[in-house]
Amino acid sequence: MSKDLAKKAVEMLLKGATLISEPCPYCKGVRVMKNGNALCVNCGREAKEENVPVQEKTENTAFAKFEQKLAGLYEELEHEKDHQKQQQIIKSITDLMSLIEKLKK
Repeated sequence: MSKDLAKKAVEMLLKGATLISEPCPYCKGVRVMKNGNALCVNCGREAKEENVPVQEKTENTAFAKFEQKLAGLYEELEHEKDHQKQQQIIKSITDLMSLIEKLKK
């Protein structure tokens, strides 16, 4: 995951995008969606949600728990007004996304 993609994803989230539970159909990365377009934070591919091929979901409890934690951090970021706390949350999001990426390999 590049820092540019992580930054773009965070910017999208701050502008009302949402974290979606379905992984990227191309690389299984974490995706954010706004206006029907899903951006993969890992590979950078964008796809219209209705055109995304369906893939089998793998049962990985650790992965699912990390995704839940990531969703909670995005929620927390959305409501946080303090700039310094926002920066801490963004760092946590970036670290967690790196961990999720490592788990996929």
